[in-house]
Amino acid sequence: MNTATSRLIAGIAAVGIAGLVLSACSRPPSTGEGEGEGGETVTASPGITDDTIKIGSSLPLSGPLSRNGETQLASMQAYVDALNADGGVTMGDGNTREVEFVYYDDAYDPSRLVQNFQRLVDQDQVFATYGMFGTASNLAVMPTATDLEVPQVFLGTGAAAFSEDREANPYTLGWWPTYQNEAATFGEYLVSLDEPMTVAFLAQNDDQGEAYLEGLTSAIEGSQVELVDQASFSSTDTVYDSQVSALAASEADAFFSGVNVPSAQTAVLEKLGDLQWSPITYLPIVSAAPDVVREASAGDYLPDLYSGAFTKWPCSPADEEDEDVQNYLDAMAEYSPDVEACYINTVFGWAMADTLTKALEATQEPTRESFMEAIAGLQTDEISLMHDDLTLDGGNLGSPPIADLAVRKWASDDDDWMTADLG
Repeated sequence: MNTATSRLIAGIAAVGIAGLVLSACSRPPSTGEGEGEGGETVTASPGITDDTIKIGSSLPLSGPLSRNGETQLASMQAYVDALNADGGVTMGDGNTREVEFVYYDDAYDPSRLVQNFQRLVDQDQVFATYGMFGTASNLAVMPTATDLEVPQVFLGTGAAAFSEDREANPYTLGWWPTYQNEAATFGEYLVSLDEPMTVAFLAQNDDQGEAYLEGLTSAIEGSQVELVDQASFSSTDTVYDSQVSALAASEADAFFSGVNVPSAQTAVLEKLGDLQWSPITYLPIVSAAPDVVREASAGDYLPDLYSGAFTKWPCSPADEEDEDVQNYLDAMAEYSPDVEACYINTVFGWAMADTLTKALEATQEPTRESFMEAIAGLQTDEISLMHDDLTLDGGNLGSPPIADLAVRKWASDDDDWMTADLG
C-alpha cells in the first residue's frame, strides 16, 4: 500500500473499493497479459489492465429498499474516491490500479438484477461484481456467474446458499453471517439464561423466514426454552398488526421479530407498545438501525431489546472514539457529505469495499480465478469497521467469510445500541 493512502486513512489496514460512476457507454477495457507466479505468461481476464480494474454492482436505488441501496452506494463511492485519489489499489502482482466502478439500479427486482448483471458482464466487461442485494435476486444470478466464471461476491444477504457449496458455485460467495446463525445466536442467549422460558416467532413466509426458524429451533432444542407460537407474513403484506396481536396473546417471554424492512420493523415495535407486551425482543441486523428503535420509542417499554452486529456502530458512544471509526467518518464527510454515515448499509458498503480491497491486494495474477483464490486465502481481523471481536475467514468452507456476530443491547440511557455483556 502506498504511503499517501496510509496517511489518508490511517488505522485502516487497507483501503477499499467503491465507485467512480461510469456511463453505459464507458470504454470497455482491453485485456492483456500478465506474469504468473512462476514467471509464465498469463492472459488477463476481462476488466483488468496494467493500470485499471473495473468492478460492478447492482443495487436498489429506487423502490422499497432505496434508502439501503443509496447509502451503501455512497460509502462505496467515498471509499473508491479516497483510494483513487491516492493512486489506486496495489495488487498482488505488483501493479497499482485505479478502480472503475459501474453500477445500475435494480429496484430490488430480481429480474432487473439479472439484466444488470448480464449488462455488467457483456457490455461493461467488469472483472468482478460485489455487494449486490437480495436472496432471490442473487440466486437468479448465481448460475450465470458460475457458467461465465464471473465473481459474484460479498453479497448483501444472509442466505446460506451462497456459501455452503463452493465446489458447485466457485465464483459466488456471501459475506455476512447467515440467517440461521443470527437466529441461533438469539436462541443460545435465551438458553444461557438457564430458566424455563417461552418464545414467539415472526418472519416472512419464504426461505429467509425458514432459515431464521431453523436457527432458532436448533439452538433451543433440548433446553428449557420452548417455542410456543409462530406467525408469518407475505412479501406483499404491509401491516403485521394481526400477527403481532396473535403472538402477544401467547404471553411469551421472548420474541424474535424477523422483519427485515426497517419501516415495518418500527411498526411492529410500536404495536408491542400498544399491546403492552414487553418480551425479550430480538431484531435482525438489517432492520435494527438506531432510528428504527427511536422512532418507535421502543426503549421506553422494551427493557430487554437485542440485535446482532458484525460491524462497529460509528455514531454510538461505544465506538465514536475508535480511530477506525473516525477515519471512516472523515472520509464520508469529505467524499459523501450528504449521506447518512451512521446508517447500517453505509457501514456495510464501506466494510464490503475494504474486504474487496484486501482480496485484490492478495490477488497474484490478473485473473478472476486468482481473485477467487485470494478470497479463499483471506483471513484477517483487520477489515475496516468490522467488530473487534470477530475475524473474517474467506477459507471457512460452508460458511460466509464473516460467520459469527456479536450481540448488542439497546441502552435507553444512551438511546443507542451497546455491545451486550452476556457473561
